[in-house]
Amino acid sequence: MDINPPIIPFGNGKVLQFTMNIVPFLGVVFFNWSVFALLYSFWLETLGLSFFDAIRIAFAAKNPESSFHFGKACRFFMLRAGILLFYMIFLLVFVGIDISGKQGGVNFVMYLVLLDIPFRITILSFFFIKFLELIYRYFYLGEHKTTAPDDYNKFFDSRLVVIHVVIVLGVFAFAFFNEKLGSHSGAIAFAAVFVLVKMLADFGRGLAGNISPKKEY
Repeated sequence: MDINPPIIPFGNGKVLQFTMNIVPFLGVVFFNWSVFALLYSFWLETLGLSFFDAIRIAFAAKNPESSFHFGKACRFFMLRAGILLFYMIFLLVFVGIDISGKQGGVNFVMYLVLLDIPFRITILSFFFIKFLELIYRYFYLGEHKTTAPDDYNKFFDSRLVVIHVVIVLGVFAFAFFNEKLGSHSGAIAFAAVFVLVKMLADFGRGLAGNISPKKEY
């Protein structure tokens, strides 16, 4: 197998991650996405990555004696989904209802059920590209053969730390920016801070992966 596989759009995880960090910010700037849409896109992204990681756990085949781990994959995803459900309740109550009212009555339900077309295209494109990346890198290139279930089976990681900090503090941060800059400018300022924090977390995770090699999202 070629140890230097060709660089293809869905095979370059760093480019995709950078794009997924920038696109929500552009949505706030040019499509007037709400703060809820910004945080909800990250929530959906985290849920999707957890689902794909569960697939990786299920088919990890580093140990040839046990090459299918359905139970461990299900437990991982149910635990992650439970944690994310808790954050979704907080997101709906304190960001969807409270902050949407401060943004001139933005209807957060439009984003919640993916009725906003640019938002829907962004989310579905991300899932599609990550699915192709999973098929190409994990299965076609044989990455699953060198992967153990515990490589992805983590109770807590940097993404959950970011989503915790940003959602919990987001209400207060947006209130500050909204008061100082106004509704739309406040949303842009909040989005810029959010994207910066998220990029730093991604950079830190990548740096940790280089020091102690782990599989890339």
